[in-house]
Amino acid sequence: MKKSIFALLLSLLLLLSACGEAAKPAQVTPAATETPDAAILPGGSSEPAATPTPATPAPTAPAEDESKLLDPSIYVIQAQSTWQQELAEGYYANYECELYLHKIDANDNRVSTGAYEGYFWMNVTLDVADFIKEMLGDTPIDMAFEGGGEALSDNFGIYLNITDDKAWMDYTIPDADGNPRPLSQDMPVARGSFVAVAKNVFLEAHASGAQGEKLDYSDFPADQVIDINYVVNMQADSTEVDGARKVIFYFTDSNGNAFTVEGTMTRLPGYPEDVHDYLNSQAYQEASTKHFGE
Repeated sequence: MKKSIFALLLSLLLLLSACGEAAKPAQVTPAATETPDAAILPGGSSEPAATPTPATPAPTAPAEDESKLLDPSIYVIQAQSTWQQELAEGYYANYECELYLHKIDANDNRVSTGAYEGYFWMNVTLDVADFIKEMLGDTPIDMAFEGGGEALSDNFGIYLNITDDKAWMDYTIPDADGNPRPLSQDMPVARGSFVAVAKNVFLEAHASGAQGEKLDYSDFPADQVIDINYVVNMQADSTEVDGARKVIFYFTDSNGNAFTVEGTMTRLPGYPEDVHDYLNSQAYQEASTKHFGE
């Protein structure tokens, strides 16, 4: 009897471990190299991410000129999102994503385009309580299963521009239905890629039978590198209200994972004394150390 229960425990654990792979971070590697089955990014399909049909741009607008210069400014972009993905019936991955970027450039502080720098952070945890309950049924076994991890980049940067012809360069971002979001020539846009480190990844399972049988499993993979692609759309200067406008980020990787994070660009006063105050402000200090320490 003990042997049969132990065999059942082992088979259940192996099944859970296999499912748990869907929440591990994937190391994006060249096509000739085998990649892990899933990623810390949402999804897990091996198919490439679908490319939305480019939106038809509005008539071309001239690049920002002297007549459209803003007051000297600090440009701060903040975006965050939380969502849940069902990997199997009763088996969920809960995601959090935050990013913070700013542009502080005394020679280029009167336009919203240009180079922004900051950080990207993402966290995932697994919720498998319903999955385990359904799988075990009335079997006299107690089982606990936990997993998760983070993806971080402390040198995430983008370069927003309005000069690229959007009829030739694809800066479209799909909406919830997969259709391209509206895009006009005067909207600052960016696209590119960056490297994030998947760290603090863990997978643990513990099970015990009615007669005291126990089985424990844990896995703490080494840090891995993930290549992430992005497209950014920011509302045009003309839409700004009270120094703020909407920004949308669309992230993908080579494993077909994709997700969207929406945020706000806030324009703050940018004279020299303002820059000093901003860099020493509690808000900036907290943002710069929130996920990375001092």
